[in-house]
Amino acid sequence: MNDRAGPGSTTLSGTFLASAAALALVLHEAHELAHTLTGRALCGGWGPRDFNSWGLPESCHSWLPTLAGPLFSCAVMWVGFFLLRRPRVTALPGVALVLMANPLGRLFTAVMGGGDEGVLVREWLGLDRGNAARAMAFLLVAGITGPPLLAAWRALSGIGRPWKFGLLLILPMVLSGVLLFVLGNRLLAAGVLREPVLLGAPLLVWVVTVLSAVALAVWHEALPRRRRG
Repeated sequence: MNDRAGPGSTTLSGTFLASAAALALVLHEAHELAHTLTGRALCGGWGPRDFNSWGLPESCHSWLPTLAGPLFSCAVMWVGFFLLRRPRVTALPGVALVLMANPLGRLFTAVMGGGDEGVLVREWLGLDRGNAARAMAFLLVAGITGPPLLAAWRALSGIGRPWKFGLLLILPMVLSGVLLFVLGNRLLAAGVLREPVLLGAPLLVWVVTVLSAVALAVWHEALPRRRRG
């Protein structure tokens, strides 16, 4: 039996989708913490933040905290890529790591001229926020995320691959956009659990993150670890 990913190993059960959703939320906050922890190490203090935006203390100026977030997310995607190359390991954990690190969000914000990569390209190359900067940011992100995305696409071989891939690709962007950016940030703006309590993050951010981590731990135990055969 071929030990590479096959149709029998990529059924998207409700347990897997729930686990993937929880993983997406945990990875989102880990991405933000990569920004803010780097900023704290370099600047000696915490800047303001919510679910998706953050700042540095006024006296500190560095592009390294901006770089830390996408470096973390892309590293997670590449861990998934190498996991998908291991024999006799079910494809789904590797697929989840690649796609729940939100490569679509990275690509979308780059092509729209925003996001961390857009900021970095403009900083590094001295470009204005225009077509050239957007093109360079998109090419940078596409070059880094392309191999993991291709590996995830190939791992989801079999009937229904386009909808499986599309669903998992868009899931973290929808979750973060609706649950965190819209609902979460509105609650913070209204003063709900907005006090920073740990690592510069508001209490509401930690409530969502801890609940997501607990859900991930519970659902992860139900996932297969190895292929049969």
